[in-house]
Amino acid sequence: MNEIKFEVALKRLEEIADKLERGDIPLEDSLKLYEEGQKLIKLCREKLSKAEAKVKELIKKNKEFILKPTERDFDSKNHTMHKNEAT
Repeated sequence: MNEIKFEVALKRLEEIADKLERGDIPLEDSLKLYEEGQKLIKLCREKLSKAEAKVKELIKKNKEFILKPTERDFDSKNHTMHKNEAT
């Protein structure tokens, strides 16, 4: 699910919230949507956290505007860097 862009995940979350608020879907489907929503919330929080870390790094660079990888960009399982989504 990490492949999903923030904006796409947020739009899907809005769709899920609308469906759940209507209350006209079966319980089983509601549970599936709720679970999907929780995963999307986690993904959005992670992406926002990464963006925040990059902004903080930019501020620290004293207006040099250089984006450098943060620890959060490093995949410790595969020992690789995540692709910079800003480019």
